[in-house]
Amino acid sequence: MLLVGVLGNSWACSGVSEGGVKATPSQHSVALSWTASTSSNVKYNIYRALYTNACGSFSKINDSEVPETSYTDSNVINAESYCYGVKAAASNGQESDYSNIVINVRIPPQ
Repeated sequence: MLLVGVLGNSWACSGVSEGGVKATPSQHSVALSWTASTSSNVKYNIYRALYTNACGSFSKINDSEVPETSYTDSNVINAESYCYGVKAAASNGQESDYSNIVINVRIPPQ
């Protein structure tokens, strides 16, 4: 079980990394970071969903696998709320289950 803290709340979720996903919203973007997977040669895919009382359907938002343990989502709308999840991707293209899912990340209004 992993714990992730977001906006003063925490949720217990199973995950593939040894740490939780952290989301820091600002106007026009969300900075995401997470603890690296213990597996070697791993890259990551980042998924986002709209949040309206619950997470909607997740869609991958990165064009290519991310080798770092951070990502900035600059394609957000002010005053909207989102959910984020990260999956580890092996060199053979297989993905893990979601790491911690961060819910109700609210983008500040303009």
